Amino acid sequence: MEKYQDNIELEEMKQQIQLLKNKLAKETIISEKMIVESTREKVDYIKRKDRNMYILIPFALIYCNIVFIWLEYSWMFCLVTSLFLIAAFLYQIYSHRGVSTKDISTDNLVNISKALVRMNRLELKWLCFGLPFVLLWLIWFIIESYPKENGEAFFIGGCIGFVVGAVIGLLHLISVRRKSKDAIRNIEEYTKDE
Repeated sequence: MEKYQDNIELEEMKQQIQLLKNKLAKETIISEKMIVESTREKVDYIKRKDRNMYILIPFALIYCNIVFIWLEYSWMFCLVTSLFLIAAFLYQIYSHRGVSTKDISTDNLVNISKALVRMNRLELKWLCFGLPFVLLWLIWFIIESYPKENGEAFFIGGCIGFVVGAVIGLLHLISVRRKSKDAIRNIEEYTKDE
């Protein structure tokens, strides 16, 4: 009789363990789905910001050339400005390569994380190049603006445009880096358990 009761208790314990395993498996699946969805939202945000830059940079390229040519800035100044904006556009595309929402699944979260880390690293490299270049460009802009009739007004307008552009660029960089770091952190927390 005692063996029979022990067998019943053992069977009940096995059933409870199986129920617990099933419950943990469901929680893991929910956790995976939450991580994937959170990562997808953050990468979507980054891609939306990218699209804005893909519109803004060509607009700046066209606008700057029209205005600088109309105001009779040197062709060299227009050319260097255009080359910088084209380089910024192409570098943006290059640095964000591999960051895509269409490929997000639990199997490739590590690849997305690597792409986000790469993107952050490349954006910092661009900042190390872009800031000194833009400061030199601003000096060149001042030199070209002052001899012109109403040169001081051009200088003030250009500086206002420069500050607005710099603020927009830095806010873009900060928000994209924040979202990518959050996504990387989520992926690292998820993958460290595996």
